[in-house]
Amino acid sequence: MSSPNVLSAEDQAFITALNGLESQISAMITSGQTVERINEEIAAGYVSGASTAFQGRVNDWVERYKNVMQAFQKLQDATQGASTVLNKAEEDAHVMGGNWGASDGVFSALSPS
Repeated sequence: MSSPNVLSAEDQAFITALNGLESQISAMITSGQTVERINEEIAAGYVSGASTAFQGRVNDWVERYKNVMQAFQKLQDATQGASTVLNKAEEDAHVMGGNWGASDGVFSALSPS
């Protein structure tokens, strides 16, 4: 009983979005760690006013980058939460539909065209 107007827990676009967010967050963590490591190497090897100013700007960038990463994490958490709600709603709908003895004909009649 599948219809293009019905969102399913197995909706591939939804699964792809979750996987994409997870992949993006992983890449962002790696990038942030790389920048922090480079900044530490610069701090250890270069002592000058210019180096200090550069390191300050890199530290500022890292803090802003962490804010962006937190926003991506919130988006991922919210998307995962929505997935959980949709899975539960789909499960409840199957239980209720089964209890009503719904058939493809009933589903078609009640679905918008």
